[in-house]
Amino acid sequence: MRISSLTGLRGVAAVSVLLYHIPHNPAFEAFRLPLFSRAYLAVDLFFILSGFVISFGYHDRVVNHLGRASYVDFLINRMARVWPLHLIVTLVFMARIVLNISGSQAIALDAPNILTNLLMVQSWGWGTEPIAGNSWSVSTEVAAYLIYPLIAIIAFSRWAWVQGLLCVGILGLVALSGRGSSGPLDVNDSDSVLTLLRCLAGFSLGVLSYRCAEKAWCRRLIDRTGAFAMICALIALALLLPGKADLLVVCLMPALVLSCYYNGTAARAVMANPVSFHLGLISYSIYLWHPLVRDVFARGMGVAHRHGITGFDGLIVLAMLVATWLLCWASYALVEVRGHRFIKWLQRGGRSRKPVVEAAA
Repeated sequence: MRISSLTGLRGVAAVSVLLYHIPHNPAFEAFRLPLFSRAYLAVDLFFILSGFVISFGYHDRVVNHLGRASYVDFLINRMARVWPLHLIVTLVFMARIVLNISGSQAIALDAPNILTNLLMVQSWGWGTEPIAGNSWSVSTEVAAYLIYPLIAIIAFSRWAWVQGLLCVGILGLVALSGRGSSGPLDVNDSDSVLTLLRCLAGFSLGVLSYRCAEKAWCRRLIDRTGAFAMICALIALALLLPGKADLLVVCLMPALVLSCYYNGTAARAVMANPVSFHLGLISYSIYLWHPLVRDVFARGMGVAHRHGITGFDGLIVLAMLVATWLLCWASYALVEVRGHRFIKWLQRGGRSRKPVVEAAA
């Protein structure tokens, strides 16, 4: 079951990351958009969303009925969701490095890097690097999946408030570490456990948000007319604060997730419209593929400039965005959906899924 506004929110977050990353290639420096200068925080929104949505879908099966079978089924479902695309993107990025398609060979294709990337543990703090740059966050989420039952058990216990304070404290520690590149919380170093802690803290905030979702006080506070607009305005104001108040922005994000979960009129209009929803469906592909498309087009633009072809940079950026969308749409249908089905087919021992009527019987 999908909550349309949450799906759309994921799409908006993925596009924000894309627009944030475009000027990271020097060829597109002129297309830097101040509105998205801190969109690295959209990754923290991804973490919170994951904790919330996974709790929505799996809390009863994994926590209330915790057992070996339910836990293994949960992990297989999560791997079926994230591993096929991660594998394909990693292999393509390896080919990019070998063939120097985009003019960059920054990652060493040695045994530790290759092995940890294939196992999706490359960003757990032991110095290996993500071959497909953005995959660092997917790797840290795998760690969150592994300990999800523990996170959820604490989140639904009387110690939930301690967990919440600990999450905020960890994010504060990450922000104060001095390791952020574009801002205090923009920490994704491959040689630091802070990257992993950033994910676990955000993921845990998402699980805690799910616990609050059905509380009467939470509904009275957030499920009301004007709440979605007010939350968006507060986040926008926090983004404008001097000193880059990243921690404040992230602390406001659970309220945004809850507002989308309640699916009010304003949230549906912004997040559940056909465009946002479609972008949400392909958001994982957008997140992983867009750096490669950007760099290929940047190199192509450089070649055009060397041959005296100028004045078309805007059209090249537009073509890059269209190419990204087409690639990600195909990637979602051919890799994500089919990869998930294939792994679930293997889990069933190669048997087709039983008809719904039989399953009910």
